[in-house]
Amino acid sequence: MDHEVPGSDSVRALDESARQLALLNDIARIATQDIELRPMLQRIVDELHRAYGWEFVSCVSVNHVENRFVCEALHSDVPTEVEVGYSRALGSGIVGEVASSGHTIDLDDVRGQDNFIDTLHGTRSELCVPVCHQGVVLAVLNVESRRPAAFHGQRALLETVAEQIAGMIAIAKLHRELGRRAELFQTASELSRAALEVDSFEHTLERIAVFIRDRFALELCGIFVAGEDGSLTQRARAGETDLSGFLGKRWTLDRGIVLRAFRTGVAQYVPDVSLDPDYVAGSPRVRCELAVPIRLQGRLLGIINMESADAGSFEGDNRTMLEALAAQVAGAIHLAGSARRMAEVNRLLEQRSLELQSANAQLRHANAALEQLSQRDGLTGVANRRSFDARLQACWQDAAQRRQPLALLLIDVDHFKAYNDSQGHLSGDDALRRVAALLDARLAQRGAGLARYGGEEFAALLPGATGNAAVDVAEQLRVAVTALDIAHPQAPSGRLSVSIGVASHVPGDSAAAGSLVAAADAALYRAKREGRNRVALAV
Repeated sequence: MDHEVPGSDSVRALDESARQLALLNDIARIATQDIELRPMLQRIVDELHRAYGWEFVSCVSVNHVENRFVCEALHSDVPTEVEVGYSRALGSGIVGEVASSGHTIDLDDVRGQDNFIDTLHGTRSELCVPVCHQGVVLAVLNVESRRPAAFHGQRALLETVAEQIAGMIAIAKLHRELGRRAELFQTASELSRAALEVDSFEHTLERIAVFIRDRFALELCGIFVAGEDGSLTQRARAGETDLSGFLGKRWTLDRGIVLRAFRTGVAQYVPDVSLDPDYVAGSPRVRCELAVPIRLQGRLLGIINMESADAGSFEGDNRTMLEALAAQVAGAIHLAGSARRMAEVNRLLEQRSLELQSANAQLRHANAALEQLSQRDGLTGVANRRSFDARLQACWQDAAQRRQPLALLLIDVDHFKAYNDSQGHLSGDDALRRVAALLDARLAQRGAGLARYGGEEFAALLPGATGNAAVDVAEQLRVAVTALDIAHPQAPSGRLSVSIGVASHVPGDSAAAGSLVAAADAALYRAKREGRNRVALAV
């Protein structure tokens, strides 16, 4: 008969806490590495799967304007109907319900849930958590399993992950939106400039049609202008079509997607023209069509019609941009008539130029904020390994040019695993923060900086320092850490201490920066081997 080891519940609880903390640290690191939304979310989904082995993990983004959610990342060990790009209406299914309500749904058994949609064909339990930023649901984290109660007790963890990534998703969405606006303003400016380079009404429209066809890789682009009598005439076309005989003539057909857009005054998007009875075939290669009204000051001037062989040409941001460009076409049509219209368009161009500058400034600010985040360690606030590696290369090259020494200190917190095991990971994190803050402050007084090299290891570069000078600095740092008087019952001294390996090189023509790291690492190993809480200089 098996007997449970006394205290095993506490051990399991500590192990689970350690696993959760490691997961949150890994996600925090991931969140600072990618600007693009989907790669960042995919790494987070993969990390959740790796840490807990859940059969299905996904993250969807929420589009409140279109009232839909879209799968941005997923990891599934079982067959599923869901894939990246999978989309449904808000309110549809458990995910759609969470996206609409902003409230977590935790189901140990999905049977009997009226709104449940089984995309795994056998799901028994589901945990669905909203990712909210400033009260707005930006995304939803969803995990499913074919086992009942598979996520029992994991709600708090997934909600913490959601809180952790909410800000980064908001920044990534802002970055994407600013980029889209900047692209729109840039394209609008290019289109208006193209229209201004010709001197006749017909040439203006033809230049616009060619620009749009080439810019968005379309099969056809036609511009139709409304007459005073309510008729519609095709005045420009870019691309080959069997309807070329209608160029310059009134559009007298009794059907067509262009006419439907003209009659209703509403943009018409047809993702599959073969299914639309109003479609008038102009090219056998065309698969989708977008007809957008051209309006100026509320007056319908005509229709810009676009046809493509690629079903994705008019999806998402592309369709939004093309509909926005219709306003530019309207301005160009208006411009072609008189000098007064020319002045108006110039004013619009200046306004859009200012908006473009503003969008670019916001984009630079967002990029700078992201770059700053990506250079700092999430736990201690000091520079991270990525920042250290870049600084090492820069300092090495500078030392080589100046023929001056470059010293490196590798600092290891002694017996730190034992400290974590005995005091708990939260206390361990607090100790690392205190040690890092002390070391960073002392090094800053010398014009140097500290970086977290990995785990409980830190690194510092001292340009211009010889080995002996670097040892003096290292000894002062070691003594300062001991003076923090952080109790460590498992350490021989009873106090938290550090071991420091020191190396100093004058870079040669063939030497690489890695040789300095290797020498400091060997010195650190010797310091630890000789009893720790000491400084060792590379020989």
